[in-house]
Amino acid sequence: MPEKKTLERAKKDLREGKGPSTAAGEFVREEMHHIREGKHGAQSTKQAIA
Repeated sequence: MPEKKTLERAKKDLREGKGPSTAAGEFVREEMHHIREGKHGAQSTKQAIA
């Protein structure tokens, strides 16, 4: 489940008229942050993307 801040950022982007891929980028940004914190098993962000 995405964090509340992430949802707010994504909704803000959509309200400003930005594209859906920009709003989706907020969720990707959050996941990359989790990977860097070590919440996922991937050792690097490149490994997680692959």
